[in-house]
Amino acid sequence: MSVAASRYAKALLDVLYPAKAEAGREQLLQFASVLSQHQDARLLLENPTVSAERRKDLVKKIGDTLALDPPVQNFLGLLIDRNRLDLLDEIISTYETLLDEKLGVVRARVTSALELDTKQRDEVVARLQELTGKKVRMESFVDPDLIGGLVAQVGSTIYDGSIRHQLQAFRNNLTQD
Repeated sequence: MSVAASRYAKALLDVLYPAKAEAGREQLLQFASVLSQHQDARLLLENPTVSAERRKDLVKKIGDTLALDPPVQNFLGLLIDRNRLDLLDEIISTYETLLDEKLGVVRARVTSALELDTKQRDEVVARLQELTGKKVRMESFVDPDLIGGLVAQVGSTIYDGSIRHQLQAFRNNLTQD
């Protein structure tokens, strides 16, 4: 994480927290999604040879279409003025981390052999919240090599309940005797 991205993320969070912090995160993600879908727009917005006014007009049009709150639109305009829109993805990532810290949320990366349905996701989140004592924001991934079960990573802690892990442990027990 760059120092500049960290400063911008912290400044935006200071402006939006607490009332609009979650909404601001969603709006930044929406804006970034538009830019990833329209690379020509991203290239234009990140091009310092194009006038700042022209780039800010485009940000305003996109912002109006997405119904971005004024502080978020102003923030994006500031990034244009300072030719720092290239840091947007890093700023969003840092913003999410800072927001999670303020809200007492931990991120969990859960990998399962099959796609989890809504009920299973809720059960995994509830169990991880019991284990960590914090709110959990879960990202889920699928890895058929696990055979069954799942692996959850929260920070540096790994909870491995996969069948692959259990088979490896069983094999290790057999070879040690």
